[in-house]
Amino acid sequence: MNTPADDRNAISRREFVRTAAVAATAVGTGLALNSSAARAAEATAAAAKPMVGFQAEVSYLLQYGITRFLDDVQARASVNAIFLHGNPFEASWAGLDQAANPNGNFATAHPQYYRDILMQPQPLAAGDFNLPDAMAKITAETRKRGVKVFTWMEEDNRPPPKIKGMDQLYEIDLHGRRTAGHPGGPCLNNPYFRNLIAAQVEDFIRSYDVDGLQRGSERQGPLGNALGAWHHGAKSDPGHTSCFCEHCAAKAAKLGINFERVKQAYLTLEPYVRAGRAGQRPRDGYYVEFWRILLRYPELLTWETFWSDSMREMQREFYTKAKATRPGIQIGFHIWQNIAFNPMYRAEQDYRPYTEYADFLKPVVYDNPAGERMTSFVDSLTQNIFGDLSRQQLLDFEYSVLGLHEKSYAEITGQPAPAAGTPPAKGGPRTSFARFSSDYVYGETKRAVEGVAGSNTKICPGLGIDVQDKNSTPESVRDAVHAIFRAGGVGMVVSTSHAAMRPENLSAVGATLRELKLA
Repeated sequence: MNTPADDRNAISRREFVRTAAVAATAVGTGLALNSSAARAAEATAAAAKPMVGFQAEVSYLLQYGITRFLDDVQARASVNAIFLHGNPFEASWAGLDQAANPNGNFATAHPQYYRDILMQPQPLAAGDFNLPDAMAKITAETRKRGVKVFTWMEEDNRPPPKIKGMDQLYEIDLHGRRTAGHPGGPCLNNPYFRNLIAAQVEDFIRSYDVDGLQRGSERQGPLGNALGAWHHGAKSDPGHTSCFCEHCAAKAAKLGINFERVKQAYLTLEPYVRAGRAGQRPRDGYYVEFWRILLRYPELLTWETFWSDSMREMQREFYTKAKATRPGIQIGFHIWQNIAFNPMYRAEQDYRPYTEYADFLKPVVYDNPAGERMTSFVDSLTQNIFGDLSRQQLLDFEYSVLGLHEKSYAEITGQPAPAAGTPPAKGGPRTSFARFSSDYVYGETKRAVEGVAGSNTKICPGLGIDVQDKNSTPESVRDAVHAIFRAGGVGMVVSTSHAAMRPENLSAVGATLRELKLA
């Protein structure tokens, strides 16, 4: 007999709750046997308690109130770890005329760690953000509560700090221009950038009372960037793809890669993408023409792999530096949600290599913005490589190759899927899109768990609540939490903005954890 999908989910949830209840009863029975068994049971229960993290800005905690923030997230969501984003350096205009100098100085409380970074670190001056003072206030409160603190280090979607010399760390695009925003970023092969990251790692670990570091990077290689192969990539400029700097050229030469052929490959791809954005279909179609370019210039893939391998190198260096500084510190990596939309990016982001240099991974499994993000990805790719397909046809392809089973384009967007070759609809943006189901959360978590199976790397997915689109509900949050733990996740990080989360949705996290006997 075929059981409806909703009924199967309900049965699975009941089974999981029953299993958790049985386990809790077993522990309780053990406590009654003898004191040594009681201590062993308590230790087991503590070890099994999931990490429930919360992502936040240091400045937000100071503005909102540290005690008030912790009271709220602990009461509503049983939070026992916070992931704090806050650079240990800031721009300072001390000694400068800000009106005449658009870029300030590199200011940090600990300039001794920052060597050979193309900038001259300055001590904090009056008016500079005092991160040591802020962290001391935060950790004084978290330690009293048994809440762990992780530093969340990110280099991607934020604009470059206005610091003299910082721009020299950023990638060079196809036409020799310095990048200044997404999808570009600091060059992974720039030795000064690598020195900066190593300095940050040492600064955070030696200067602050932190339990771990999480590295975040929502970036991908030049081929994906040129095609606009990420959510909201439809307006990307293929000429801005990167990196083509001197450091990448030198490394390529050592690897036997013909750098000039690489540049010519991307210069050939550029007008193809621009024509697609203008609705100019190639004579033999978008897909065939893309393959003609790729067969003529396999360097497109060579350079994509080069970039991806460079990212892996940097991640390994991050882990190695952190462990050398403090062996017991926990190191994790945030996995961009593009892994659920772009098959090429999914291939590059194989989970298995992470087991060599990650204690935990936080794959983003935000159900509430996933529908809008997937359809925006479809809008972008139907303007070039998949322009021969309608939006729904490409969405069906995506679901098939990525193992997803979600709503149609029309159901997600609230409007009919345009025919093949039709440009994106004009007019005002919708205010709400349909969510992906908890099946998506379950499937992506399970895929990550299976990807690191047999290793010590743990999976703690990012649980999205009211991210970008306020369409979360207490029921959807409950189902997502169930899905994470049913799939084998050992924790989660609630994301992304406390200010944007409606209280009833945040409260659903704690209620569900208590229902599962996990809090």
